[in-house]
Amino acid sequence: MIKLANLNFNHKIRKSWSKILNKNEKEEKNLLFHSLLTGDDIILDVCSFEEVLPYSLLSVPISAITPNDNVWIATSMLSRISDITDNLVVVEDEFPIGTISPYEIMHGLRKNPSPRYLQENVTRIMSVDFYIDSRNISLIDVLSRMNKTKNPFTIIENGKQNFSQFSIKQVLEIGALCKTDITVSMFPKRKIPTFKKEDKLRNVIELLSENNNKLLLLENQVSFVSHKMVLDKIKDLNNAQNENILDLSASTFKTITPTLISEKLTLAEICKIMQSMENPYVMTSDHVITPYDILEVLCKEM
Repeated sequence: MIKLANLNFNHKIRKSWSKILNKNEKEEKNLLFHSLLTGDDIILDVCSFEEVLPYSLLSVPISAITPNDNVWIATSMLSRISDITDNLVVVEDEFPIGTISPYEIMHGLRKNPSPRYLQENVTRIMSVDFYIDSRNISLIDVLSRMNKTKNPFTIIENGKQNFSQFSIKQVLEIGALCKTDITVSMFPKRKIPTFKKEDKLRNVIELLSENNNKLLLLENQVSFVSHKMVLDKIKDLNNAQNENILDLSASTFKTITPTLISEKLTLAEICKIMQSMENPYVMTSDHVITPYDILEVLCKEM
């Protein structure tokens, strides 16, 4: 189900109240942003996209795929552009009709674990539950919704048949622009599921699909597997002889080691580091931080 969202009315109400309560709110809030429209420091509650983010950021084009393309094409595209977005948009007659993330690809493979699955049409696995927002929607509405959903992604309608995207990658841009004293030590610490080298692809996909997990830790190592590594593996199996892809060994997975950072870094400093990384994951001596943790912290401090 496509959801068209235009929350400009609520945004205007919040903005009016903020003029009355602005001083108190600034004292209570840990996050401030520099308004490109007024030059003032404002809180996230009253920010619109255009007040905080450069126009170029708002104009990141959707990564489009057609209804006639197959799952292998979608997997290859997502693997290749993972540093830009986690979603493809299925476009028909110049209008979005669905989205495809790693979750849709993994879910489809669990249902049909054979090489033939990669030749299926993308319309069989695409999600039709996505949002199309207007450019004047407030940031707090979008971020709050993204934080509550399994797939944080929204399509921005700039005009007739003109769409851009806002995904977890752009959340790092917001974090890099905020003024705050929040440091790494204030981030939530979560246990990361582990897998073994002798596990099967099935085990890895099941673990990543459970509880919205973003990373898996290789047992007794400081190496991780993310959705991108799984996509890299799946796209290489287009001509596999094994009839059950899920029985393949996880030992052949490429792994990543997050960049080690200081616990004294602020939220903005962390985001700036992650922005330049192909795999945006950083770690301290006792926990790992992902872009999804950045989103959670931003929403917690709103």
